[in-house]
Amino acid sequence: MIDVLLVVVFSLAALVTARLLVRKAMVPEGYAGLLYRDGRYVRTLGAGAHWLWGVNTRVEHVDLRLRTLNIPGQEVLCRDQVSLKVSVAVRYAVVAPDVAQHRVQSYVESLYLMVQLALRAEVGQHPLEELISGRVALGEALRARVAGQAREIGLAVEAVELKDVMLPGELRRAFAEALKARKEGQAALEKARGETAALRNLANAARMVEQSPALLQLRTLQTLGGASTTPGNTFVVSMGPDLSLLGRRRSAGGTSESPPEGEPAPE
Repeated sequence: MIDVLLVVVFSLAALVTARLLVRKAMVPEGYAGLLYRDGRYVRTLGAGAHWLWGVNTRVEHVDLRLRTLNIPGQEVLCRDQVSLKVSVAVRYAVVAPDVAQHRVQSYVESLYLMVQLALRAEVGQHPLEELISGRVALGEALRARVAGQAREIGLAVEAVELKDVMLPGELRRAFAEALKARKEGQAALEKARGETAALRNLANAARMVEQSPALLQLRTLQTLGGASTTPGNTFVVSMGPDLSLLGRRRSAGGTSESPPEGEPAPE
């Protein structure tokens, strides 16, 4: 009986000891688990269930999913010494969780500072007109500056995108007036081009009429034919000598041939 009790006691003690020394840790999908034993980093655990041995062990979860860091308006100077307020958004992910946790105190704050410094350096290299017109791919230039530094602390920067570029009030008004003047100049230029083309066509028409005077009367008849579709209109037309003579001959039943030279036309 005593032996049975001893076996039961030892079994319970072994079970309690095993429960104290062995435990199950779960790492969710999209996270990595950093395993520490006695305060020292051991290895990185993937998503799933893991059995841990030892009393002084713990698992710290690190989010590996794509995240966005918003950096509000930063006062920066361009090459023209004009103050701008620029806000950007950074998309990044943790690719080396052990490095991100152990290299710096806070990888989010470190990335924030990197982007701030890169923004000041990049904007300071370009004049205001290039930045406003979009001729500088500022987001891609910032990503190129930050990507290498971020990789050293275990981060991968996917993109850096500009959200807003804000100018002082007087500069906004100046740019609006310059844009208005540019648009008005373009409109005046297009109007002048249209007038020049119209005058050129009129000059060509006048030259053709000068070479063939009958074209003018044909054009007059064409215009009258188009206008005669509206009832109730009366037209008084002055005919040239050639057409009036031709009309009299046809009304008299004569031919349309011209009289011999030196003979008067029949009345």
